[in-house]
Amino acid sequence: MWKAKILLFLFIAAAFIASPAVAGLVHRVPKTKLKRRNPIKPLPPPQQFVPTFNWEQKEYLNAHNFLRRNVGVLPLTWDATLTASAHAWAEQRRVDCDFRHHSPNRYGENLYWMDYDVHTPSQVVQSWFDEQRFYDAAKNVCRCLPERNGCECGHFLNVVWATTQRVGCSGAVYCDGNKGVYVVCQYDPAGLIEGADPFAVAGS
Repeated sequence: MWKAKILLFLFIAAAFIASPAVAGLVHRVPKTKLKRRNPIKPLPPPQQFVPTFNWEQKEYLNAHNFLRRNVGVLPLTWDATLTASAHAWAEQRRVDCDFRHHSPNRYGENLYWMDYDVHTPSQVVQSWFDEQRFYDAAKNVCRCLPERNGCECGHFLNVVWATTQRVGCSGAVYCDGNKGVYVVCQYDPAGLIEGADPFAVAGS
């Protein structure tokens, strides 16, 4: 009886060793010819910003020119270089959404911050223009001394400065960590020249 059990065991073991499942553990293809697995593809780079005169830029421009017309100064034209520069600064500040930190370029600049993208371009520009209430046009001075958050005139003056000819705005840029939405508009030639009349055209 025990001889029969031994023969049965040897038969099962031999069948298991010869089975395709076990035989498949040995690669028949040489290692040098095995296909390499493709590495995980990296994320594509962010799409490059290309300034275009779209509906948003048109609204920023129209809002500026509507308010400039109200104070009797010439309209601005939209500028792609300023738009790209404004967008680049907004992207650089998206990590902290610091709306008190201006870019180090030669342009005039207005910054705007909001919790969410709830204000239209016209409302953004209007909020800058509303600083007019702090400006004493007769004395050509800001009534806020020193100027501070909530009582300043610089944004208003950038919007209406008579010798400025061009404007470009970033559009809404969402800051990291849900810190809010950041908007930059830049102006050329820059205004805010100390002692100069903001409503006087050069040579007049």
